[in-house]
Amino acid sequence: MTRIPYADPATLSEPTQRALAAVPPLNVFRLLAVADAAFPAFLRFTGGLWNDAELSPRRRELVILHVARLTDAEYEWHQHVAVGQLCGISEAEIDAIGAGRVDAEPFGADDRVLFALTEVVVRRERAGDELLAAARRALTDRELVEVHLVIAMYAGLAAMMTNLDLDLDEQLGAELLGSRDGAPQLGERLGPDA
Repeated sequence: MTRIPYADPATLSEPTQRALAAVPPLNVFRLLAVADAAFPAFLRFTGGLWNDAELSPRRRELVILHVARLTDAEYEWHQHVAVGQLCGISEAEIDAIGAGRVDAEPFGADDRVLFALTEVVVRRERAGDELLAAARRALTDRELVEVHLVIAMYAGLAAMMTNLDLDLDEQLGAELLGSRDGAPQLGERLGPDA
């Protein structure tokens, strides 16, 4: 059971109520909405990384799943397995990430660089010159910055989920997300003032 109560929509500001209504009815959003003033802006930021990033949805989900495994974030893993599958991540790849086998098959060289960078950032270390050069060969500069933002955001979410004992919901995230060209979208109904 969560260590603090989930947000009561009746007590939230109008922008937060609208933002909460625009996302799947998941415990993670109910808990994040407790931070009333920050919640709508957080969703716009997250939506930008989901809907408008140059980083592919598949790469984003590889990073999120690896962050979840590295941080033992059960909720994050539980929800993002289904999202990852929607983004083209195979069951064999999900099993390999879950087992910590990210430095060999079934992953290609670019994916392995992505995993190595993710691990360095989660550990709050500075990437060595060789790793950064490999990352710059695998990613554009924009994707490289976006990867850092995704890692930071999902590591922070993992800490919140773990420290506050976020209750698992059904694996609904993937089914309830919007879709554009087969890629899951987040918060598309959020207006500029949400």
